[in-house]
Amino acid sequence: MSDVLTLNGRELTSGPHAPGQFADAVTGPGRALVQFEGQDHPLNLELSLSLLSSLGPVLSVYPGEGCWSDLTVSLAADPGRTHGVGENRLHVDLVDRDRLPRYIALYCIREDPLGGGASALADLWQAADMLSDTDRTVLAEPVFSYFADQGVHGVGESLKRFPVLPERIDGSTPIRFTAKMGPHLERGELLDAEEPQVIAAAFGRFVDAVFAYRSTTRLRPGDLLVFDQHRYAHGRMPLGDGQNSYGADERRLLRQTYVGAGAFGGTR
Repeated sequence: MSDVLTLNGRELTSGPHAPGQFADAVTGPGRALVQFEGQDHPLNLELSLSLLSSLGPVLSVYPGEGCWSDLTVSLAADPGRTHGVGENRLHVDLVDRDRLPRYIALYCIREDPLGGGASALADLWQAADMLSDTDRTVLAEPVFSYFADQGVHGVGESLKRFPVLPERIDGSTPIRFTAKMGPHLERGELLDAEEPQVIAAAFGRFVDAVFAYRSTTRLRPGDLLVFDQHRYAHGRMPLGDGQNSYGADERRLLRQTYVGAGAFGGTR
């Protein structure tokens, strides 16, 4: 992921104007990698929250976990889900919520000892530009739905129907994309439309375009990846084979938090 803006954690947290400088740096390209020196994780997480608050309100989406949620690895989880060992396909979190969080931050505590589990991002704006006018029109129809996460806070209500693409792709409104929707659409599910096959085909072309813009990076301990999910879809590459050779406290561990829309925002 060579096009991610890399920032030094010490420089960002050493001066009174650091949070504003961080916000300016992130909102331009829409994503940044902050590399903290050393592995004082409690301090780094605290400093991260200070920086993230310059983008907007830090959310406690899962109130029982606080601001940071642990992204652990479980051998019992569906391989394609958050805690699984396989590829987690590109998506936007809480895709159906009317107050979808603007930013996601991932902080690495432990990397995969088997060398896998790279974080993936894809620029949805660029992918949308690859579509025909007809496909963009189809995907802008409010005929889609998705499964609502339960027990979440601060992200509004689940929308009964929504468009995948907004009328204007400028960051003011999210692109509501998840590749996991594709198989359901092909079966005519999650749609309220007269021509589901036409819509499924347009969505499939969008999925292909999104994956064409995917880039990956393996986060190291002390790395903080921040991205604007009004613009970027994210995912996880498969973990290395042989996860059962390691205990739960040895496998990859990231911490995740969300930031709501604030005073800053990306524009095209």
